[in-house]
Amino acid sequence: NTQQHQVRLQTNLLVFPSPPPTLVASRRSMQAIAIILFILFFSIFFICLLGFCCCQCIFRCCCGSGGSKDEKEEALIGEAESNAVKALDMLNQLQNPFAHTCFPCLRGQAEQALINLVKSCGENEEEDKLHASDDYSLFSGTYKGDGSPDVELEDTTTEEMQENAIARIKELFHPLIPLGCVLYGLSLGGGYLSGLYCDCSRGPATWGFGFAGLAVCIQMYYLNKMTILISQSSVEGRPLLRLLKSLEGLDNYRVMAVLAAVDTFSRFTRAQFVGYLQHCNQGVDAPFAEVFQHDGLYGSLMDWLGIEGLAFWSFITGPILIQFGYMWHLKQKLDTEREEALARVGTKDEDGGFQSMGITDSIDDLGALMIWATLTPAGKVMDLAAVPLEIEDEDDAKRLWDRMLTFTWVTAARNIPDGIIQMTLQAWFLCLVFPGIDFTIKIQLLLNIVLASVGVVADSIDLIMMNRRATVLVGVMLLSMMSFGAARTIGAFLCESSVLQPGWSLSTCIPNGMIDHGNWTSGALPG
Repeated sequence: NTQQHQVRLQTNLLVFPSPPPTLVASRRSMQAIAIILFILFFSIFFICLLGFCCCQCIFRCCCGSGGSKDEKEEALIGEAESNAVKALDMLNQLQNPFAHTCFPCLRGQAEQALINLVKSCGENEEEDKLHASDDYSLFSGTYKGDGSPDVELEDTTTEEMQENAIARIKELFHPLIPLGCVLYGLSLGGGYLSGLYCDCSRGPATWGFGFAGLAVCIQMYYLNKMTILISQSSVEGRPLLRLLKSLEGLDNYRVMAVLAAVDTFSRFTRAQFVGYLQHCNQGVDAPFAEVFQHDGLYGSLMDWLGIEGLAFWSFITGPILIQFGYMWHLKQKLDTEREEALARVGTKDEDGGFQSMGITDSIDDLGALMIWATLTPAGKVMDLAAVPLEIEDEDDAKRLWDRMLTFTWVTAARNIPDGIIQMTLQAWFLCLVFPGIDFTIKIQLLLNIVLASVGVVADSIDLIMMNRRATVLVGVMLLSMMSFGAARTIGAFLCESSVLQPGWSLSTCIPNGMIDHGNWTSGALPG
């Protein structure tokens, strides 16, 4: 084996002569710049996040709650604080241990988040009246409605209201799965095909981006229809338009609509990258197998799969199995809840009044299904509608916990396939082609990796800040899974061989000369 290895090194020296010292120095300087940019991006992200939190704390300590407030606003704040403290205590008393506080030191942050949530979503008659007669369109904004009252989805008092609620739930629910399948087919299927049938020397043809453009057009059309329906509905007497208008900053409804369109395009480019690897893998398959040559059965499996096989099965496991599997789970739950709501139509309670529809337990699931169907802004509004109007008993605490749990599963189902798997795959690709690509393609691949990781980091921090045992566990798990791709990316610049040792090690480089990186000189990369 030693003689073969020496012969191989000699062969490498014959085939790839040493570059001039000036060129080596130039390459090293560019690599140093790239790794500095990578580290700088994450440093700026975390510093800004920390600075934002510190500024909020200083502002609250020095300026109180932000200036003088009238008696009504003070009363709302006081009630929100009381409900938030009560909600946290009730969550700690639930039988499910995963609903309990994880870190006592973060209780203040979790309490403040709940105060803001309860204040914006809790009982507020003046705000309800202000938005009761208005409707909202994604393109036209707020406009006066036709004078008919909003359709109440929960607190129904007549049989007609119950029938209207069933009809509105049907309008909101029925288009989601067909729409999601069409959009996933265009973004994932179109991206995969355009990468699979591209010219390896020139990159994907422009005709492939027509799939992404069509997907975004359909997405915005149905988001507008869903937005109008939501603005004409209410839950527990709260107009959903009021909740829509409470979204601010990056959560502003129209900002989220733009980000949803960008996410659809990003999904297209990630699928395009998978198809691209299926078609243009000649320069990376051999070095990928050589990395695992000493790993026994695991290495044999990787040799059989190849990097194109790993990309393909990651594509199957992530966007298809995980996300479509979660969609099917949500559909089953919503079908059951809708059948139970339908059974309540025309029935009365012990006092002789008509029963409520009992759909508050599934409002968060409807929002999660909207997010799966790429209608993220509409899903966010339904997520807010799942917050109890008042925190009074254990049922309200369970409803709040169910909302947190749904958010946790939605976050995991989105970030594992769209963020972590794609980041890891592109990090592997960067390692294997690193010596054979120029600086611009290195930066392009680095940018793809960073963009795939940003959402994972932000969502993981949100989960940890919720400070429930389940949310913290999933948030830490997502960050841990992401660390392998991040370490492999940094290793591409720091290791002399450009490749970290496969497995659990995050700091050991494979020996230089162990693999032949080949001469990968393809053109522009997708995404």
